[in-house]
Amino acid sequence: MQGLKRRSSPAGSVFDQVDSWLDRVQIVDANEDEVATFLDSLDLRGPQEREMLAELARNGTIARPDELLDAHRRAVAALETLGRHGYRSAVLPRWLRPKPLFRYFVELVARYVVVSHLRRVSTEMRNLYWLRTMQAASDSKERKLLTRLGIEASGLIIVFKRRTLGLPSFVIGGVLVPLFLTLFRIFRGLHFDSWWTSTIFALVGAVAVFLIGAVILRGAAMASRRIRLATQGPLQNLWTVIGSAGNPPHDQSRTFAVVAIVVTTLMWIVVPAAIALAVLT
Repeated sequence: MQGLKRRSSPAGSVFDQVDSWLDRVQIVDANEDEVATFLDSLDLRGPQEREMLAELARNGTIARPDELLDAHRRAVAALETLGRHGYRSAVLPRWLRPKPLFRYFVELVARYVVVSHLRRVSTEMRNLYWLRTMQAASDSKERKLLTRLGIEASGLIIVFKRRTLGLPSFVIGGVLVPLFLTLFRIFRGLHFDSWWTSTIFALVGAVAVFLIGAVILRGAAMASRRIRLATQGPLQNLWTVIGSAGNPPHDQSRTFAVVAIVVTTLMWIVVPAAIALAVLT
């Protein structure tokens, strides 16, 4: 096959879509130049392509080198504050009782989100400094400054190398795992011969799922609010000063919130279905 030639067909023919599909199939047997020419002919231009071209067209390594050190210091101070206050002293609604127990689990969820975010931001900062150091001229002031900041960002990774769950290993392996196994054995030993037994079990499960969803949602909301309060401005400023670096990393609070909402929503579907099935059978 010589090149990628489109088959001739009348304009608006029903075979146009087939010809377009066959053109895409033919690139499997074509060489790299022909494939590149065909893909360029598709003229796919989107915001991501424009952003790539803008980054490639930048003149210097750092957009505003005179402001980099101050922006870095502000970002580090923000991360320190977040690490100290990001997941402590959760505020709970009145109906969520006992408060000490649920406050502990809400803070556990918030701790996971906050600590994961601290780790990710520290790693992204270090990698960004390293990449710009490699691009800077060997004897330039920017290279010396970026080398220093890269070392400091590596220190941040060590500083924030803490447990995401905040639970000792012996608690997870020696208490929680046997507890879940015991509950599983009890569940397998239950008999659901009557509809009222199944209904009670479904309602108890619904309450448990609702409380778990509420805890996850509260913890994610608290973590998201404090992450934005402490780090949104300083990190965005740092990424802007560096220039052509995209956006700062986002936290995982939205993922946790979606999980909590989906779990709570499914509860209103599964529980009525389980009760109806128990009554009918």
